[in-house]
Amino acid sequence: MSTDQYTEDAVSALSSTIIDKAPYFGSLPLPAPAFELFFKDKNGQAHSVNLASAATEQLSALAEACSVAPFGRGAESVVDDTYRKAGKLDLPNFAIPFQPEGTALGAGIRECVLGGAESKRPVRFELYKLNVYGEGDFFKAHKDTPRGGAMFGSLVLVYPTVHSGGALAFRHRGQEWTFDSASAVYQDGSPALGYAAFYSDVEHEVLPVTSGYRVTITYNLYFDDAKVAQPASGPFVSDFANRLQNLLDDPHFMPQGGYLGFGLRHAYPIEFSEEFTFVRNGVQHIASVLKGSDAAVLRAAQAAGLSTRLHVAYDCKIYNSGRGYPRERTVTVLARKVVGGDYVEGGMWELLKEEQYGGVTLWPKGDDKCRVERTVHWVTPRTGASRVKSVVMAYGNEASLDYKYSELCLLVAVGKAGARTAKKNLVQDEKDRKYHVYGADSY
Repeated sequence: MSTDQYTEDAVSALSSTIIDKAPYFGSLPLPAPAFELFFKDKNGQAHSVNLASAATEQLSALAEACSVAPFGRGAESVVDDTYRKAGKLDLPNFAIPFQPEGTALGAGIRECVLGGAESKRPVRFELYKLNVYGEGDFFKAHKDTPRGGAMFGSLVLVYPTVHSGGALAFRHRGQEWTFDSASAVYQDGSPALGYAAFYSDVEHEVLPVTSGYRVTITYNLYFDDAKVAQPASGPFVSDFANRLQNLLDDPHFMPQGGYLGFGLRHAYPIEFSEEFTFVRNGVQHIASVLKGSDAAVLRAAQAAGLSTRLHVAYDCKIYNSGRGYPRERTVTVLARKVVGGDYVEGGMWELLKEEQYGGVTLWPKGDDKCRVERTVHWVTPRTGASRVKSVVMAYGNEASLDYKYSELCLLVAVGKAGARTAKKNLVQDEKDRKYHVYGADSY
C-alpha cells in the first residue's frame, strides 16, 4: 500500500472518532417551594402560583398575563402564528426562587454539554424569558440566535403542570432526539423539573400541545471567561486524542508532514452587516468559544504539541488565458479574516491573496501545473453549520453588491515523521514561499 493511500485510510479512521454529543435532557426532583412562580399581569397586579399544584384557573390567568411570543428571523423579531403560537413574559414581569447554578443541573450542563476541559470553565446562567403553550400551541423547527460572542447554548426548564404533547424535538447533523417533557415532569407520581440544555445551533422544535398548559423558563448559557481551556481528559477527548497521537507516532502516516483540516461542526457569532459596511473580522478569538467536538479537536491537537490556526475557507473562481490551463476553475482559499465592505475588481482570489487577508490557495488534487509539496488532509469536511455571509462591491460592466459565503475551519500543522511538532502554521509556511499546497479529499 502506498503511503498516500495509507494516510488517506488513517485520516478516514480518525474522522470516525469525532462524535457529536446529544442534547442534555431529563428531570430533576425538587421540593415543592422550588416550583413557585411570581408574576405580574397586564394591569401590573402581582400574583404567585406553585406550578406543581396549579389549578387550571391559575394557569389560565398566567396565560392571560402573557403577550404573543415572537421569534427571530435574521435581525428582526417576527410574530407569525403559523410558525410559532405561544405566550411569553419578559423580565422583570416574573421571578422564580430556583437557581440552577448551584444544583446538580448546573454541574450536569458543565459535564455533559461542555465536557472535558470545558467542564472546568465557569458558566453564567442568564434568566431570559417565560413561555406558556396552551392547547394547540407549538413552535416549528428553529435555531436560537446567539446574544453575544460568549453565548454557547440554552437551558429550557419545563414545569410540572398537567399537560400532554409539547415534546421537544432536536436535530443536528442528521441525528434526531426527542424529549417527552410532559412525561418527564412526573417521576413515580412526584413532580419534577424537566430540563433540556443544548447548543444554540442545534435545531429544535416544540411539538403541538394536545391538552393543558406547558410552562417553560429559558436561560441563555454563556462562557464566563475569555481563556482557551487547558487540555484535560474526557471520554471523547481520550478516544480522538489517543488515535491522533498513535498516528503521529507512526512514520508511515504523513511521512513528509502537511496539514489536517477540520470543518467546524457548530455555528459561531461573527459580526455581519447586510449593508456594504467595512467589516474585516479575524477569527482567532473564536478559539475561546469553540463548542462540542470542535473544542475537543482543538484541545487534542494542542495537547499533542501541534500548531493550530482557525481559517475562513472561500471557494474562488480563477480565469486563465494561458495555454494548457482550463479557462475557468475553482480553488479553495484559506484566509485569516472574513471579507466585508471591500471592493472586488479582479475577483475574490486576487483580493484574498492581499496581505490583510493572508489567503493561501489550496490547489485541486491532481493539478499538475503546480509543484505540490504539502497537502491539507480534510478529516471532517467543511459544513454549512459554520457558514459566514458577507457583502462586497463587485465590479464587472457596472458595480453591484454581491454576497460571499465562506466556512470556518481549523488547520493543524503536522511536521515530518520524527519531528511532528516542528511544523509551522499554514500562513507562516506560505510566507516562506517554498512550496504550494493542495487540499486532498476536501469534499
